[in-house]
Amino acid sequence: MPESHQARLSSLRSLGDADKAFDQAFSLVAFVMNRFIVDHMLRSGRRLTGNDFEALVIWGVLAHQNVAHLMPPGSLPTAILTEKGRLAGDIGRMRPLRLRDITQITGIPRETARRKLARLEADRYVQRGPDGWVVSTERIEPDLREFTRESVYRLLAVADEIMMALQNADAGTRRSDSRKAE
Repeated sequence: MPESHQARLSSLRSLGDADKAFDQAFSLVAFVMNRFIVDHMLRSGRRLTGNDFEALVIWGVLAHQNVAHLMPPGSLPTAILTEKGRLAGDIGRMRPLRLRDITQITGIPRETARRKLARLEADRYVQRGPDGWVVSTERIEPDLREFTRESVYRLLAVADEIMMALQNADAGTRRSDSRKAE
């Protein structure tokens, strides 16, 4: 990982050599990360789109792109969110995406994306406006909030598991290096 990325990740500062620890723990770290990604995609697909993964990707892209400009990197909740954890302001602050944008970002063919958007709209996950598509705020509470809470806890558990593997590998590397120095 480039040094600039490592410097921003406070959790990696505790490691002597993050790259060496990663190389030492690679298979375990890759397995744990992959397990999380697959589990998250399956849970998301089942919960949100009836296992329609293209629709899930479209919805996820919209959810991200509609509000990315309101959440710059390093944003603090108190600076951009209400007391209920929602973006301040109305739906008008979202940046709509045109069908052309969605197909370009996702790589999903235009007609397929159009059909998926129509289904997502019928299920009230997205809304079509004069300037394009936005996620629907009416589907966020309360089910999606609880789904996201569980997803965050699972992600944090995976991050802890990966850190333990990296710390263990780092400690082993340090012991090995100190023996070589003697």
